Amino acid sequence: MFAHSLRRRIRPWLWFTVLLTAASICVFGQVAADPGGQVVAGNDDSSLFIWWLGHAADVVAGRLGFAPDGDQAGTADGLLYTEAMNTLGGGVNGAWNTSLAGLALILTPLTWVAGPIISYNLLIISTPVLVSLATAVLFTRFLRRLPAFAASGGVGFSSYVIAQSSGHPNLAFAVTPPLVAAIIITLLVRAPAPALNSRGFWIPTIGLGLILGFQFYVSTEVLAGTFIAALCLLVSIAVFGRRLTTAAGWQRLAAGGVLGALLALFIALPLLLTMRGPNAPERAIRPHGVWNTDLLDPIIPAAPTLIGSGTSPIPRVLDIDSAELGAYVGVPALIACVVIVVCLARTRRYRAILGIASATGVLVFAFSLGSPVLFNGRVAVETGPFALVEAVPVLDNILPMRLVLHSTIALYAILGCGLQWALDCSQKRSAQALLGLLLVSAVCVIPGVQTSREVFVPEFYTESIAEVIPAGSVVKTVPRPLAWAEPHADEAMVWQSVSGFDYRETGGYFIGSSPDSAVTFSAPEDPFDELLRGSLFSGEPLPDPDSAELGAAIDELRADGVDYVVLAPDAPLLPGGDGEYEDFLTAGLGPPVFAEEGVRVYSLSR
Repeated sequence: MFAHSLRRRIRPWLWFTVLLTAASICVFGQVAADPGGQVVAGNDDSSLFIWWLGHAADVVAGRLGFAPDGDQAGTADGLLYTEAMNTLGGGVNGAWNTSLAGLALILTPLTWVAGPIISYNLLIISTPVLVSLATAVLFTRFLRRLPAFAASGGVGFSSYVIAQSSGHPNLAFAVTPPLVAAIIITLLVRAPAPALNSRGFWIPTIGLGLILGFQFYVSTEVLAGTFIAALCLLVSIAVFGRRLTTAAGWQRLAAGGVLGALLALFIALPLLLTMRGPNAPERAIRPHGVWNTDLLDPIIPAAPTLIGSGTSPIPRVLDIDSAELGAYVGVPALIACVVIVVCLARTRRYRAILGIASATGVLVFAFSLGSPVLFNGRVAVETGPFALVEAVPVLDNILPMRLVLHSTIALYAILGCGLQWALDCSQKRSAQALLGLLLVSAVCVIPGVQTSREVFVPEFYTESIAEVIPAGSVVKTVPRPLAWAEPHADEAMVWQSVSGFDYRETGGYFIGSSPDSAVTFSAPEDPFDELLRGSLFSGEPLPDPDSAELGAAIDELRADGVDYVVLAPDAPLLPGGDGEYEDFLTAGLGPPVFAEEGVRVYSLSR
């Protein structure tokens, strides 16, 4: 009997998961067709995440004794701190970087079998599915399954999630915010009130701690944004949900929140200790006032939607990665939201939830506007509410644009209420009109098929590298990772990852610091890089290979322990004409020791 009841409850969720998976495969169809050779990313942040997925798999292999003989990367490095990248600059502090450690550990078996590129693409395809399911856990607290599933699917396939999936899986993987909101509601408004020593208290409390603790290892920025959104939710409940709460409920929430937070901090202790380690940034990572949501962003479609133009016409303070443009919800959805709130807010059934969702959404969206508040790229208000957040240490690293995730959840909660009412009253013309408006709203935000691009990986890194470069060698790759927000800029990191980390890389794209800069986004230039800076950034001719400066730069690389220089002549973004770099390096370093499979390998030990 119990098994039958369980199957009956699970079956709709399984069908919902199948439908979501099919939808995600349609949206990301190009990478689904070639998951080992394509990525959906307008920038090249995907290379960074592919690197971290491979790094975690390599570290676990080393800890389990599976690392190849002589491979020091998997055994010497830690999950959160590594010298496999930026070897000459002291390594990388993964606690300050988007290391995806929690998800990378889960994906490690797949990474071992299929490689980090396929692991990355599976994560991208599964993210809208998992976000939708997590949101459905929240929405089914106050809606029936059908409207809850429909509204939660809107969140999972929203402009925010699909846009951030274009290179930012740590931000797109937003399961924590709706789950935390569901736990808050469970602890606060559950009736009859469970005692503090009951399963009804401890299960959500422990769940809260585990969810928050795991989120530390996915994205601390989403965690910080969830904290802000939770405060907005609690204020909204205190104002609009008073009839749903009791003093005992608030006491229960306070106790559960404190205990859950303590458990989360215990889980996060390794990360928090690593944050105090070397190569941590010494000030706010990003400048303020740049990544602000424009007041027009919610109504002007951006790249992820079928009706989007591919770019946003709104002027920006600086060029902004299109993966950040996820605030669009559409004019019809906003009109529907207003109609639903105005018409249903007086009904006993929907009064509290509409008041709570509306207030939470407005508060969080106000924070997402940043400071100053912009209208069509121009300053409308000099100081916005987000200035309060910028004044708090650590929280000042949040980019306000990314808070639209939480206002999007609130918006779809309201639309879900309207859908449920319209289905209940489907014979009424007003309900039919609302259903039509909701349908138009859905059409306006449907994501189109996301365009993918090839990941360029020379065959050498999956074929002969182990025979040519001894494990543990220090390698300088040309072209080096450039920390540019454009395709292929950092693919040297992918090459190291797919090789199984057989070598250490002098370059790298990451967040850190150096003796010369409080915040860095890539490995510091060595003398060789400085010599080639003009050819890379300004199109100047390559320097004289017989010059004393080149000889001194090569001598310094040798003195720093660099064993090999590896050139990928066909790599995108390599400056100069055909054969120029090969001739230059051959003249300066001598003939390559290996010149097949898309690379030329030069030894510095001779």
